Amino acid sequence: MAGLKTGSASQQGKDALSAESPLSEDDSGTHTLVPVTRETLHEKIYHQIKEQLITGRFVPGQQLTLRSLARVLGTSLIPVRDALQRLESLGVLETQANRTMIVPQLSQEKLTEIREVRECLEGLAAERAARYAEPADIQRLETYVRMLEASAKAGDAIGFLRANWLFHIGVAEASKSSIIASMTEPLWLRMGPTIRLSKPNRDRMIEALPCHCAAFEAIAAGDAAAARHAIAADITGCFDIFKEARGDSKDARKAARRSSAGSGEGGG
Repeated sequence: MAGLKTGSASQQGKDALSAESPLSEDDSGTHTLVPVTRETLHEKIYHQIKEQLITGRFVPGQQLTLRSLARVLGTSLIPVRDALQRLESLGVLETQANRTMIVPQLSQEKLTEIREVRECLEGLAAERAARYAEPADIQRLETYVRMLEASAKAGDAIGFLRANWLFHIGVAEASKSSIIASMTEPLWLRMGPTIRLSKPNRDRMIEALPCHCAAFEAIAAGDAAAARHAIAADITGCFDIFKEARGDSKDARKAARRSSAGSGEGGG
């Protein structure tokens, strides 16, 4: 992975989410981390862990121990600790009583709060992007839309989530507001692990494409109102899927308990 101490947040996102960080279907998330051997350990480790969070490879409730991460990354404890503490300072991770870091489980109320903030913040970003985006910004956003389309058609969930992140941070970058860009990333890091609950499949990914295409076209055309509307629609649709997935999960747990209770009665 390329050094990430300098450059825009968008470029850092592209480097951190590059092909040098291959992702597999391993549920632990740590299996897909890549050993770091160069000098910028802190930044490299930070961006690898950030990728796992954004793409939902680390799941809510998962513990992240210094020793296990350092072993997988092939480094000492200190740079791993620094990276985790940096994420903790952003509210992305929490420290348990035993000093172990954990990926927090977000309540429905917290998810709703994140959705509302994202609608305001990213809606403003889209409006500003429609006004201030430069040709290079438009070209990057078009590239991300093409990546979204290709990943959706191929049923590549990780590729889709990666491209989705790049598109949204790309819109924030195109807004020409460093404040908006710096505030957008922590929200994505917080909600990323919950993506796993939505279990994105090919149909859902394809359904999400029109909002991204509409947002891009509006930004390219300089239509601020349409850009805000498209981004808001995308965010609302995403969180509707989260809500549906959480409901399905609860129903499954209730059904399992009923089945277990029924088996117990039959065996008595």
